[in-house]
Amino acid sequence: MLPLAALALRRALPLWLVAGLALLLFLAARGSGSVPLVAGERAEVGLRALARQNVWSVLLVLAPLLFLQAARLGTDAATAWLAPTPAPRFGLALALIAGCAAASAAATLLTASVSEAATGDGPGWRAAGELEAPSAVLLDDTPVQRWRVPRIAHDQRLRLATTVAIGSGPAVTARFRARDGEHLSEVEARVAGRTELELGPPAGEGAELELELERVGPGALLVLPPHALLLLEPVASERRAALALGSRVFLLLAAGTALSLGLARWMRASLAAGVVLALAILSWTSAGAARFLPGADLPRAWSELASGLVPDPAPLAALAGAVALLVLGAALHANAPGGGERAA
Repeated sequence: MLPLAALALRRALPLWLVAGLALLLFLAARGSGSVPLVAGERAEVGLRALARQNVWSVLLVLAPLLFLQAARLGTDAATAWLAPTPAPRFGLALALIAGCAAASAAATLLTASVSEAATGDGPGWRAAGELEAPSAVLLDDTPVQRWRVPRIAHDQRLRLATTVAIGSGPAVTARFRARDGEHLSEVEARVAGRTELELGPPAGEGAELELELERVGPGALLVLPPHALLLLEPVASERRAALALGSRVFLLLAAGTALSLGLARWMRASLAAGVVLALAILSWTSAGAARFLPGADLPRAWSELASGLVPDPAPLAALAGAVALLVLGAALHANAPGGGERAA
């Protein structure tokens, strides 16, 4: 079975596809290297996040090609030579799927290596949860919004998302404060669109923090949208983003290639790959699917990365879902009616 898996690896990820992927990854990494226009830690973090997104987007764009290669591998015409083999059909299907999973792993590892080689490293932050915050529009006569949250640890941060009301003006100055008795920490920024204000907790040992968002001076109407306040906690390295994205992308590719291979015994290879691609995109629109379908929560992780955060690795439920889809792909391939009349 091992030689069959190795053959499936070479067919699912041929040398021309490896070369094309490597070239595009190199170009994406090279094009991402630049100097931030605005000096500061947030600008550098955002630039590194953008570089990672540029590199990983190459693999996501080429994912349909992997699905198509796996589907061609699973057609009657491609597997007719296995018909005289005395091995169980389900075992043969599992060997083919193992090769497709190895191809998915190789493409993911190559992408992760290029991504991290092209970007720097530094202490990272992850979203530890959402804190309660009111929704409000700060007007001229009510320029301040105050509320309270439980005390956070000294190594944590608060991130507040703000924006301006459409048609009220181009920009406004916002000031975000956290107060613990006499102790105060604050940050001020010019808000011209969605802007995140971030600060650490003030000194003190109180049980609660008093938070305050203030609209400073004339300008547009300042908006505090729903679900605006995040609690951030530190992680050792930004490079954990490679594990977070890589785990999701690998599970998506492995499950997608397995389904493509199985469906190709029942329909044309191009149609099988298209169905799998459509199902993957459809899963991104369902919040419930993100719990157990591989890659379904990729848009959320992508958004966190764009915000300069390190997403969590793929949930264990998604791993279980991927295994189930691998078995389903093998079952579809093994139990299809024979005949060899469908061509690749």
